[in-house]
Amino acid sequence: MMRPVLVFVSFGVAAQEARQKSLAPLVSELEMAFPRFSVVEAYTSAFIRRRLKASGIEMPSLEECLAKLCGKGVREVYVQPALLTPGEEYENKILKEAEPFYARFAVLRIGEPIFFRCDGTENDDIVRGLAAISSEIVPAKDEAAVLMGHGSPHRHNPVYALLQQRADEEGKSLYIGVLEETDTPNFATVLDRLRKSGKKRVLLAPLLLTGGRHVTEDMAGEAPASWKSRLQRAGFSVRIAMQTLGERAAFRRLYIEKVRHLIEDN
Repeated sequence: MMRPVLVFVSFGVAAQEARQKSLAPLVSELEMAFPRFSVVEAYTSAFIRRRLKASGIEMPSLEECLAKLCGKGVREVYVQPALLTPGEEYENKILKEAEPFYARFAVLRIGEPIFFRCDGTENDDIVRGLAAISSEIVPAKDEAAVLMGHGSPHRHNPVYALLQQRADEEGKSLYIGVLEETDTPNFATVLDRLRKSGKKRVLLAPLLLTGGRHVTEDMAGEAPASWKSRLQRAGFSVRIAMQTLGERAAFRRLYIEKVRHLIEDN
């Protein structure tokens, strides 16, 4: 009998080193946690898939992956998004691409992004996610932690504000902002809150699953527009933590729990 398949679908990353540091450990841990499943990957980004194909690496979209599994006769498929937040990527590149395949498998279930539930229960993703982040990104006593997420140019995502609200409720010296200036909370919001905090030293870290240009250039680069440069010009001493969320064991464990709920709760 053919094994059930777990599809781990991410936006994707082109740089081999970034893949090996962030996505590869996640896939490996999923394989170990769910040994009765075959674990395969899919990328939502057509741009990254084209770049990888040019270097000899074939990576399917979710639609291509599901079609291939269907052709092989697989009957049971679980799809776990690597996405941090629900939004357009989740709706258009995962839910919509999976929709035509429900009738073609005996079982097809789609999991939740990491920050999906905000219901005050023990499964509240904001509480659990912030706890995982805070366990590994720890500012010194005289520092404030600044986490740079991506945000969306198309539609505001409330997850970042909810994470900030929870951090405030817990009294953490932690400020969350997004790279997209049209989304909120943006850099200006973070800077204003930092100034009001009275802290002069900053621990700057990515609120991103994988590395690449956003981390090396937009966050930590030497160019005037990077968050590091802007914070330094504003008078702050900046310490950089380059590790992405995918490189942090406590955060990777959140994916194991998401998959466990996906398999067991239905």
